[in-house]
Amino acid sequence: MKNQKLSQYTKYIMINILVAATATILLVNYVAAAYKIRGDSMNSVLKDQERVIISRLGLKTGAINRFDIVVLYKPNEPGKSIIKRVIGLPGEIIEIKDGEVFIDNKKLEQPFLAGKDFPTSGKDNMNPLLIQQDHYFVMGDNRAVSQDSRNFGPVPAKYIFGKTIFRYWPLSRLGKIE
Repeated sequence: MKNQKLSQYTKYIMINILVAATATILLVNYVAAAYKIRGDSMNSVLKDQERVIISRLGLKTGAINRFDIVVLYKPNEPGKSIIKRVIGLPGEIIEIKDGEVFIDNKKLEQPFLAGKDFPTSGKDNMNPLLIQQDHYFVMGDNRAVSQDSRNFGPVPAKYIFGKTIFRYWPLSRLGKIE
């Protein structure tokens, strides 16, 4: 009798572990995941070593919008992931003149850069470029140090695997990312 109860209890535990493991795998691969910031290209919104939650679900619906902060595979080093802000959308013509971004010949207002005094870089000018369908032009907020679409070109949508939604570390900066 005791062996039968032990066997049922063991089976119950194993089924619960299997269900929990399956739910975790589905959650991490299709809904959300943790991501650690490496580098200073997104200062001051996101700093080196901070940790964020990224949503994978939003990408399944195809909703990538201008100014979303996304995590992607670096096109010229696919084994590495980076975090950048979406600046240009498919079908737009993007140009950079003296550090100012123009979309379809209109200056792009970037409120997240207001009041920030980042040093300039050698990438302050870029000739007009048509962004292909299913591609996005991404840039870091700290433009002087960022390796972004100015270096490797527009990014295929399939390289983008998450949108940042929430910072959970450090606790002093806990909250939604905008």
